Amino acid sequence: MNRTDCSYPIRILLVEDDEHDRVAVARALHQDHPDNTILECVRAEDVEATLALPEAGALDLVLVDHKLPGMSGFGLCRQLLEAGFDLPLVLMTGRGSEQLAVQALKAGVDDYIVKDGGSSYLGLLPLVLRDAIRRYRERRACREAESALRRSEAQLGQILEQISVPAFVIDADHVVTHWNHACERLTRFPASLAIGSREQWRAFYASERPVMADLIVDGAIEATVSSYYEGKFRASGLIPGAYEAEDFFPAFGERGRWLFFTAAPLRDGEGRIVGAIETLQDVTEQRRAELALRESERRFRELSITDALTGLYNARHLFETLETEIARALRYDHPLALLVLDADDFKRYNDTHGHLEGDNVLVGLAEAIRDSLRGADSAYRYGGEEFVVILPETALGDAAVLAERLRARFAGKRFRDQAMTVSIGVAEYLPGERPSDTLRRADANLYGAKRAGKNRVSAGAQGGA
Repeated sequence: MNRTDCSYPIRILLVEDDEHDRVAVARALHQDHPDNTILECVRAEDVEATLALPEAGALDLVLVDHKLPGMSGFGLCRQLLEAGFDLPLVLMTGRGSEQLAVQALKAGVDDYIVKDGGSSYLGLLPLVLRDAIRRYRERRACREAESALRRSEAQLGQILEQISVPAFVIDADHVVTHWNHACERLTRFPASLAIGSREQWRAFYASERPVMADLIVDGAIEATVSSYYEGKFRASGLIPGAYEAEDFFPAFGERGRWLFFTAAPLRDGEGRIVGAIETLQDVTEQRRAELALRESERRFRELSITDALTGLYNARHLFETLETEIARALRYDHPLALLVLDADDFKRYNDTHGHLEGDNVLVGLAEAIRDSLRGADSAYRYGGEEFVVILPETALGDAAVLAERLRARFAGKRFRDQAMTVSIGVAEYLPGERPSDTLRRADANLYGAKRAGKNRVSAGAQGGA
């Protein structure tokens, strides 16, 4: 049964001293519904005793005549209202008492009806009483719902304050209703400023914009969430309509903080969104550990493919890269060239001046190579004093020009006030040959340059040594 329905039989307490009117009222209510029940109370001073009767516990309304022995009906209604009486009150007044009725309504009486001389009011009486009961029950249901909501909010507030997870709640109007202590500590934004405001954004952003809880309240679709958290969010796998995200907040702390946050809808009994709750988790240390691990892995990878002395790539990485570049050259039908370099008379210099000075020569040669490279080129320490350069999208002639420029750059350096030189062999990759074949032809051209007097570039014959 609907709690605000009043179509079923009603129970009335009638306070009326006129016998004729009591009978007329009872007849009118019985005609409305034969099971309507009427308790009668003639005098105002009997009202309290009548209301205390067991059968009065199920009363729906009190109907009071204005003219009562020793007290006005309005005075009785006022006393009941001041005492916290919680049933609808309807006042019957005589003809010409409309002003009194209005005064009664202002005082809190639910309705009034004027007794006219022709007793036509009796036909309206059941309608007026049922309407007063209906409106009273609607108000009571609203008060109970509000009270339940306040109890629920208070309970939610107690729960939120007891947990260590930073969290806040907003209602359907985007007003903050809860901002727990953990949220205060994380955001450094006081609950006293947050609660009751629509300025939750101030805790997170420099300028006004919706937080994720705001988007949830607005029933945001994924595209809307993406416009604010592109690439940083996902739909919750546990809660329908909820989203999770991870983002960096530079204003938190000295160096900013990484937060993982989840926003979920709060729904009423009919499934309508009445608010949203957002929880926060500081994942800064986890993020930094992940970044440190990635950096360590990158550094380890770099060390594993880098020559420690010169900083160029090592021989192992040379063959990995050469295979990749050859495959790319074949795919796009582009040329590819190799340089093989060797420091001239390096062993004699190393034996004369020692390994440290010899290392300086190798470092100097690596610098000359590095300074000569273009964006896509790469260089490798191939052996003791031997180096290789891979030149993508470079034909033999252009490779020879670059090699000559590199040779001259190294020849201009000084080591213990003397110049050192380098011989360079050049080869262009030929379709169908193995990477080692191209490398072998460039190496053969290198030794051709050595035999021709050193400190020179040799491209040799394209088809072989």
